[in-house]
Amino acid sequence: MTEQEFEQMVKRMRPRLMQMGHEFFGSDTEAEEVVQETWLRAWNVRERVTLTDAYVLRIARNCCVSMWRGQRAQVELTDEDGSVVSEVTPEEEMEERENSEWLQSRLQRLPKAEREVWQLFYDQGLTVEEIAEARGITVSTVRKTISKVRSNLRKDLRRHFIGLRHLLIFTLIALATGIAVAAIISPRGTVRGVIQKVFKFPEDTTIFEGIPEVMPSYQGDIDALYRHIAFEMHYPEAAQADSVQGRVFLRFVVEKDGRLTNFEVLRTPDERLSAEAIRVLHLTEPWIPAKNNGRDVRSRFCMPITFHIK
Repeated sequence: MTEQEFEQMVKRMRPRLMQMGHEFFGSDTEAEEVVQETWLRAWNVRERVTLTDAYVLRIARNCCVSMWRGQRAQVELTDEDGSVVSEVTPEEEMEERENSEWLQSRLQRLPKAEREVWQLFYDQGLTVEEIAEARGITVSTVRKTISKVRSNLRKDLRRHFIGLRHLLIFTLIALATGIAVAAIISPRGTVRGVIQKVFKFPEDTTIFEGIPEVMPSYQGDIDALYRHIAFEMHYPEAAQADSVQGRVFLRFVVEKDGRLTNFEVLRTPDERLSAEAIRVLHLTEPWIPAKNNGRDVRSRFCMPITFHIK
C-alpha cells in the first residue's frame, strides 16, 4: 500500500474508528487514542499485510481490549498465511493468545441477541444504524446492548487478570521493599525509577543541563520522524489563506517516560503555525529519553518544523 492509499484509508475510516472507540469507552479522548494507536499499528505492517477495512477494524478492537486492561496496546496480527506479525516475546504471545481465547469463550456465553449485536458491531464493522435496520430494533436498543456487554466484559476482565499469579507478584514486591529502598538511596540505582513510580515517591524533576551521553530521540530515524510529522500535519486554513509560511523553531523537554513537555517557541512566523507544530509533535510520543551515567534523564531538545504552501 502506498502512502497516498494509506492516507485515503485513514480519512475514510476515521469516523468509523472514532465511533468504535467511543462505544467502547464513552469518551472522545480515549476514542482518539484508539484511532491513533490503530493507525500506528497499521502503518507499521502495511508493507507486510494487505490492509482491508475488516483488518483495520480488528486492529482497533484489539487496541480497545488492551486499553481495558490498562496496558499499552500490544496487537497480535497475522499475515495472509497466518504467520504472526509481531515484536512481542513468545511468552507475551502465549499470554495474549490465552487472553483472546478467554474473551471469546466469555462472548459465547452471552445471550444470543446480545452476542449477535456485539459481533455485528465489532467483528463485521456495521454501524449502530445498520445493525438496528438489520435486526429490526431501535438504535437506542443497539447502543444499550453494546454498553451492557462492554460493562459486563470489563468486570469479568478485571476479575480474570487479578488472579493468584498477580497476588504472588505483589507479595514478592512487598518482600523486596528493603532492597528497593536501598536502590532509591543510591543515585545510580538501576531500579530507582521503577520503584518511584510503583510507590509514588517524589521524582527528580531536574532538567539535565549540558549535553547528555546519549541524546533523546524519536523511536525511529530522523527521516521517519519527519514522515510522521508530514503525515499528521494539517496546515491551518487561516494561515494558508493569509499565505503564511516559514520555519517554526521549538524547544521542549523530553521526559524520562518519553513524553514531550515544556514547549517553548523560539522563533515562528505565526502563532497558528506554532500551535500546529506543537500538536503534531505530541503525536510522535513516546520518544526515547536521554541517558547520562546509565540513567534516564530529563533533557531539552530543539527542533525546527517547516511549513510550506505548495
